[in-house]
Amino acid sequence: MKALHIIKPRYFTQVQAIAPNLKTAGAERILVQPNWVSMCGSDIPFFSGSKRHKTYPLPVGTPIHECVGRVVESTSNLFQPGDHVVAIPEGDQGLSEFFIAQAAKAVKVPADMNDNGASCLIQPLSTVINAVDRLGTIDGKSVAVIGLGSIGLLFCWLLKKRGAARVVGIDPLKQRCQVAERLGATEVIPMRSLEVLHEARRNPQGWDAPDICIEAVGHQMDTLNDCLALVRQQGTVLAFGVPDQPVYAIEYETFFRKNAHLVACVTPNWSEYLVKARDAFLATREELEPLITHRLPIREARKAFMLYERHEDGIIKALLDMSDW
Repeated sequence: MKALHIIKPRYFTQVQAIAPNLKTAGAERILVQPNWVSMCGSDIPFFSGSKRHKTYPLPVGTPIHECVGRVVESTSNLFQPGDHVVAIPEGDQGLSEFFIAQAAKAVKVPADMNDNGASCLIQPLSTVINAVDRLGTIDGKSVAVIGLGSIGLLFCWLLKKRGAARVVGIDPLKQRCQVAERLGATEVIPMRSLEVLHEARRNPQGWDAPDICIEAVGHQMDTLNDCLALVRQQGTVLAFGVPDQPVYAIEYETFFRKNAHLVACVTPNWSEYLVKARDAFLATREELEPLITHRLPIREARKAFMLYERHEDGIIKALLDMSDW
């Protein structure tokens, strides 16, 4: 089968690899031929070389986990050959003509959704729904979202749906702030969170500290500390952005003096939350599809990753067409 292989940071090569064998993969597995895949912000450090513990070349087909495609074979009663699914590849090896996924990490979608790949949004949406569920009742609360990439924008959309009285989107890119407003943010601040913090310290009366502050950037530790500084006394900080370092220097005294709550959230119960996300997406597809700003052939994967890494060309979410090698 064809696959992409990251041989060193920022470089793909196309290779011929041995197709996975479902017979040796274990029970409750499916073999999937992807039609479309999408990049997550957490994939970029593997591409760019920012993961210090990683050794290159990476495993063939990595690092992609947002995929939609067709079931070719199944050892699970939940899926049959021909089913269209959103599925998370084992080992995040989605940049391949075929991959194996656990049945518990897949959900059926209508066949016509494969036409443009929009259902790739179901996987990241499932993680956002799980995170907001962990926060408890949102109705009437004020929430600040730091980082308005696709995840931060999904947070803005869902928080408004859940009844948040105030949703503040914070991101230095004005175009992302405009999208956040369309999705439900009641207020946007086109600045870095550190700049917002400096302004709040300069003019404390001008900053209405939120009940909840969501860190949706990841890959560095500064924005988490900004959240701790910006949230109200006894407020909650949700640490959602994926870390690249095993140890974070947290401004503990700020956290301590505020009597704050720090909630980490990653990896939901996939069998439950992929279903919730699929149903939510089907009900509101027209609202969320505009998050997909780019569609490129799989042979232009490097270009797509570079755009995503550099935040160029107004990119929010890019899809790769797995039929065009």
